[in-house]
Amino acid sequence: MSTTNTAPLKLGTRGSLLARTQSQMVAEAINEATGRQVELTIIRTEGDDVSIPLDAPSRPGAFAATLRDALLDGRVDLAVHSFKDLPSAPLPGLSIAAIPRRSDPRDAWCSRDGVRLEDLPAGAKVGTSSPRRAVGIERARADLQIVPIRGNVDTRLRKVAEGEVDAAVLAAAGLLRLGHEDAITEYIDPGTLLPAPAQGALAVECRTGELAAEMAAIDNEDTRLAVVAERAILAGIGATCTTAVGALASWLHDDRMNLVVEVTAHRGIVYDRISRTGHVSTEDEARALGLSICDELLDQMG
Repeated sequence: MSTTNTAPLKLGTRGSLLARTQSQMVAEAINEATGRQVELTIIRTEGDDVSIPLDAPSRPGAFAATLRDALLDGRVDLAVHSFKDLPSAPLPGLSIAAIPRRSDPRDAWCSRDGVRLEDLPAGAKVGTSSPRRAVGIERARADLQIVPIRGNVDTRLRKVAEGEVDAAVLAAAGLLRLGHEDAITEYIDPGTLLPAPAQGALAVECRTGELAAEMAAIDNEDTRLAVVAERAILAGIGATCTTAVGALASWLHDDRMNLVVEVTAHRGIVYDRISRTGHVSTEDEARALGLSICDELLDQMG
């Protein structure tokens, strides 16, 4: 443990309970690994305004843009993001210094009275504002009604409990981090609905060239390689924040990774699901595995 620099680090975080919980987890991990004290700094982001549709933010990465501004202008030393919310293109001046061990990447089905997806009556309302989740649920149950909902985890769970919707789809990782495992009716099998690229992973972002050595102490290599492979899909097919794309990398044995990707209604692709396996021990190899799937998808695009 190194305690050479004892000045507290300022960690920028959104103000939601989930964001603060995730940031506090990272702060405690940094303190344990390096001895550095970490202070949370609340930053209100564009994505926190629920009156703005997620498909029409003023800037890409609505949940991350203002946090990144605070990093670049020196108000904070690092920021914690839900990695799935970060745009695929890197931002000059900033780097992902650490990716801690990933939580459960799957989506969770949360329904009133514990009714499973397959048992929900025809015409029931399912709440989600994610194009990926919407088309995945429609594939599984075309007889259900998709209702857009926004808000934090507790708000969406309340909409289920109060009958505004009969069920909602949320990231399992967020529910688990908040201690809401009892709200999960079932974990959605990736065979039914692939999670978003990097879902369940956190990204610790810093100014390039700063804190890299210290943040490396909380980095998890298996998670980093998996999310690099998954996120390679986003740039490779020109995905936007409204593209219905899922990706999940899993480790087999002998450094072999299996990557599964599905894309719906994107640039001429009606729907496709592709799986590929390869040897991965570096970020370049992880990225190459993802891009090899992109090559096949690009052949179908108009």
